[in-house]
Amino acid sequence: MTFCKNCGTKLNPQDEFCPNCGTKNETPQQPQQPDGMGADAVTAVPGGKKPFLGMNTKGLLIAAGCIVVTAVLVIVLLCSFFGSSSKSVVKDYYKAIENCDAKDLMATVPKDYLKELMDDNDLSRKELTNDVQDYLDKYYDEYDDIKVTFEDKEKLDKNDFADYFDFEDASDLEVKKGVKYELKVRYRSDEKKDNESEDFIVFQYKGKWYSMDAMFLVAMATYF
Repeated sequence: MTFCKNCGTKLNPQDEFCPNCGTKNETPQQPQQPDGMGADAVTAVPGGKKPFLGMNTKGLLIAAGCIVVTAVLVIVLLCSFFGSSSKSVVKDYYKAIENCDAKDLMATVPKDYLKELMDDNDLSRKELTNDVQDYLDKYYDEYDDIKVTFEDKEKLDKNDFADYFDFEDASDLEVKKGVKYELKVRYRSDEKKDNESEDFIVFQYKGKWYSMDAMFLVAMATYF
């Protein structure tokens, strides 16, 4: 209860001015809002729980976008860590042949096998790379455009590799599975264009895929 400080007239709490003398009420009170209707009120939901207001639609979209980007990065990193696919090894092999690139070709061969070749032939990594490069330059330099088409695929298990790995320096490789591709390969040089049907075998070793053809080529390079 308040009274006018000038004339003493009784004032209602919401009166801004005295109805008798017009003097300003220094302490007017704002009308009370019904429960739940104030400026900071939260709309009620069934069950008496307050809705989650910590993130709006824009925030949800940003969060979803971050999750997608993170998932893509994880997939890319996993692919980089565990190695390329069986098909990509085929493409990498023929690209290395086309470019006569010894380093790229040797990247499709297990490091353990390369080490065995270097130890058995008393070669450094540089010397082995030079031997492979010389072999490529001698026998594959004329090809400047190679196109590979995948026509069929056959899965191989470790028993299928008994014959393929029955040669020195490769018998210690523990191969559990592989793939044999039937390819149509177009070789084009300055003088002619050839189309060949070829079988190409890739195998998985320690979680990564490698080329059987590249292994033979590298081995041949150490003997010539």
